[in-house]
Amino acid sequence: MFFHQPALTVRCPSRSLALVVPDRDRLLNVCEPAERRRLQRCLGKPSEHEPPWVVQWQKMPGDALEPGEVVATLGRDGVLVELSYAQRGTLTEWLVRRGTPVEVGARLALLERRAKTAPARVPESPSNALLRQYVARQRSDAETIAALQAELALLQARLGPGAVASGGDARFRRLKLEFSRRFHPDSGPAGDAERERRARVFQEFWPVLEEIERS
Repeated sequence: MFFHQPALTVRCPSRSLALVVPDRDRLLNVCEPAERRRLQRCLGKPSEHEPPWVVQWQKMPGDALEPGEVVATLGRDGVLVELSYAQRGTLTEWLVRRGTPVEVGARLALLERRAKTAPARVPESPSNALLRQYVARQRSDAETIAALQAELALLQARLGPGAVASGGDARFRRLKLEFSRRFHPDSGPAGDAERERRARVFQEFWPVLEEIERS
């Protein structure tokens, strides 16, 4: 029985207004001293052709950020890097999409410092609030669909003919089960906006999963 060591998590704060992929030295500097040797083993020897990191977003454009709040995570070779902003501010723009492989030094997002004295806020009209909620849901749907498309493309590349039908890929079955649990339209009350959103995603991707399983 093999012991599976959990991913090594490194919190990497940023004070710059551009969120970037940290290099090896930066990660070693912010890593806990007791974990640095393990981090060095996970990263391997320094090389000009290091494998890319995969970015996952924890915040949406327009979200307010508190000091130390995680904006995005990077995953690679048993290492999880949590990118946070050291000040109060706002995530203004993503420069890469969720699930995108990124290299060291790549710019991921633009940030904005929060003004010390905010002007008096004009009450938002109900129509504007509904419009903002609709746009936010559309963005969330688009990112969810993009992540699912990337995951399905990766599975199709890994699986050979008949691999799923023979029951040889437990990860595919787990993906299908998790997808059904999270997006099946019957998992929410009738008339709920979230149920309608899940139904659209489910109707688009469930036939794709079925087709992969039959192939």
